[in-house]
Amino acid sequence: MQLFIPAILVAAAIGLFSTYINPAYQATKVLQTQVSAFEDALGKARDLKSERDKIGKIYNTISPDDLQKIEHMLPDNVDNIRLIIDINGIAAGRGLTLKNVALGTLSDSKAARSASAVGASGDATGSVSVGFSVTTTYENFLLFLADLEHSLRILDVEKVSLKPSGTSNYDMSVTLRTYWLH
Repeated sequence: MQLFIPAILVAAAIGLFSTYINPAYQATKVLQTQVSAFEDALGKARDLKSERDKIGKIYNTISPDDLQKIEHMLPDNVDNIRLIIDINGIAAGRGLTLKNVALGTLSDSKAARSASAVGASGDATGSVSVGFSVTTTYENFLLFLADLEHSLRILDVEKVSLKPSGTSNYDMSVTLRTYWLH
């Protein structure tokens, strides 16, 4: 009898361990892993919030005029009409008139997007090509290109072709590419 009671208690302890304590312990380990992952996520969220606040403070120090210049340089949408008006204004400053204005295709698909720049939406930039022609002297055309270069809008000159038109004038065809953030 003296060995019977301790044997029953040991068997009960083993049974209790295998049926209740061990499964509860394993569930607790899984929960501890999840808690650890959530704590890591909360830490990263705090870091991101801190970084957002720092960037917000820097953003708030930028003057409204400078923000408008940045928006003009790399807008957050494609505005073809505004682009053509801007280019026409630069041309008018040199006494030129745009002719045969044509918009190219928008490169807005995920495959055509540049992977180097990311906008506010998390997507990359989009681009559009604009073609036009002007008739002017070569020297005035170079001044016009310099004016385009110094404009706030980011423009890439993709193609320039010229044909003689009179004694000192040329018909210049130009294709530009401009960008915007998504």
